[in-house]
Amino acid sequence: MPTSSNEKRAALYADLNRAVRLFIAGSSLYSQRVAEKLRLHPTDLQFLNMLELMGPLTPKALGRYSGLSSGGVTVVLDRLEKAGYLRRKPNPADGRSFLVDFSPARRRKVTAHYTAVEQQFTALLMGTPTEDLEIVVGFFAKMNAARPAEAD
Repeated sequence: MPTSSNEKRAALYADLNRAVRLFIAGSSLYSQRVAEKLRLHPTDLQFLNMLELMGPLTPKALGRYSGLSSGGVTVVLDRLEKAGYLRRKPNPADGRSFLVDFSPARRRKVTAHYTAVEQQFTALLMGTPTEDLEIVVGFFAKMNAARPAEAD
């Protein structure tokens, strides 16, 4: 049992690290099973997840978020386009590039696999105090803001 505030903080760091890693592992394995059901590569499914969460993106942005090379991004996008999961459209902000967007029909097919998980998550959140939710949202906002810097 920790006796000092430094020991308590170190124990909390270890507990949080373990909890986050377990959550990521469980989420990754679940997504891998969904990808298998949809006959997609797990990376393909995560690209679709990014497009659902962030809206249409350029291939360059997808590369930045995923850490893949431009060639790797092209391979994923070609696979997803061939399977009907995405559409390429002109980028209104830059005529030299294009945006990639998730096909609405295929989006429904993918998100159907996450309905039960989202319902469980929502039920958990309903019982969580607002102040706790604000802390958790702030923590993940900091974690997500740090990620692009790591990928560069």
